[in-house]
Amino acid sequence: MDDHAGREHLALGERIRAARVEAGLSLSEVARRAGVGKGTLSELEHGLRAPRLETLWALSTALGVPLGRFATSDGATAAGAAVEPVLVDRWTSDAFYELYRGTVGPETQHSPAHAAGVTEVLTVITGRLEAGPEEALSTAGPGESIAFAGSAPHRYRAVQTPCQVVIVIRYGSPPVG
Repeated sequence: MDDHAGREHLALGERIRAARVEAGLSLSEVARRAGVGKGTLSELEHGLRAPRLETLWALSTALGVPLGRFATSDGATAAGAAVEPVLVDRWTSDAFYELYRGTVGPETQHSPAHAAGVTEVLTVITGRLEAGPEEALSTAGPGESIAFAGSAPHRYRAVQTPCQVVIVIRYGSPPVG
């Protein structure tokens, strides 16, 4: 691990630990709620392990914080099986929103349910995207969007070649779309 990557992992670990302490939860309780091993969580908090996107989502859901809380200084979050998001902006109006740019590859990425009231909207810039809840998958091309409640298990994959997307995540009720 290079020095920069090591500093980013340590900073991420500090953000995870801070969110856990703010929530008043033990390491064991967060690990249980997120469905990750206690040792894994400890290694993440100490900057000894690089998380996957799925792990960060599980932790953000367990801790009741937005995914962007765990973005690096340049806005990057961990990569998943197919999705590599980068936080661009966040704001509050009727709910709390995060805006990401990202790449989705042809591998299928399964995502567990997020917190109640989370909605995802993916707008395709290039390529073709298949995304949504398992029982209601949608496909979109350039300029088209897919919106779904993130509170149900869902998946993402590019059709054939990687695609570029803009992702808006809305934290709050009721879901839109």
